[in-house]
Amino acid sequence: MIKFTRKLALLPALALIALCIPVTQWGLGDINAYPVRYSISKWQSENRLPTHQELNKAQVAIEAALSWDSNPEYYDYQGRLFHYEALISDSPLLQTTALHNALASYQHSTALRPRWAYSQANFALIKALLKEFDEDYKIAIKQAAISGPWENGVNIALAEAGLLGWLSLNPQERKIITDNIQRGIRRNMEHIKIIINRYNKRSLVCANLQRDIYQRKLCGF
Repeated sequence: MIKFTRKLALLPALALIALCIPVTQWGLGDINAYPVRYSISKWQSENRLPTHQELNKAQVAIEAALSWDSNPEYYDYQGRLFHYEALISDSPLLQTTALHNALASYQHSTALRPRWAYSQANFALIKALLKEFDEDYKIAIKQAAISGPWENGVNIALAEAGLLGWLSLNPQERKIITDNIQRGIRRNMEHIKIIINRYNKRSLVCANLQRDIYQRKLCGF
């Protein structure tokens, strides 16, 4: 009877330990993810690519974060790091491999959080960079536009993804892209302009935008 009573007394402690384990895992995951979050924000604010050393350090950190917590946000960061890896690589083979790795990371992220606009937009962009203009690419564009129509990062990623795959889009899908650009130039004029000029799509975009002060500022008419 005494042994049984002791076992019962241990149950609350065991339950508390069981509750603490996920919290501890989350905390350790976030500790490792914090420098990655900070680094990506820093590179974006400085408008530059990371060095190989900076990127390697961030990739080790995000792997550690994911080993503790399969958080969709961490998979999104991992996808961005793989995208950076493709951008700074001199080898076409390594670039393609990095883009496929980025795609897999964004797939994990969207599977865990389907309505998260950033991962959907980034997924669509990587599909476009790989020239995979399939149904998954189009679904991601639509979902990102619905879930995050006024998010800066979404506007930028969708603008590039849409212009890269313009010829594969139907009229309704093209309107999603031009509406996204219309919103984007209100807050990201210079960045959107860089993307449009990079792909020589200024005439195409300007012909499809509604006439307003932002369209005139972008197009000059």
